[in-house]
Amino acid sequence: MVASLSREHALKGMGRTEIVELLGLPALNDKWEGSEMIYLLGPNRGLMAIGHEWLLIELDQLDRVSSYRVVSD
Repeated sequence: MVASLSREHALKGMGRTEIVELLGLPALNDKWEGSEMIYLLGPNRGLMAIGHEWLLIELDQLDRVSSYRVVSD
């Protein structure tokens, strides 16, 4: 999903409002302190899908995406 998303949309540089319009409201989760926008992608891929994958988006001072990454819990 993230690969397709990043191919079709240049997330880096997008504003907070644009991200919300594209992905909806972020999850209310403080598991990754410092991440400003957090999205649940779904269960981990693979045979032992115990946890979940999350999209973490960091914003700069102008509320634009400075970086993003996928993490597992």
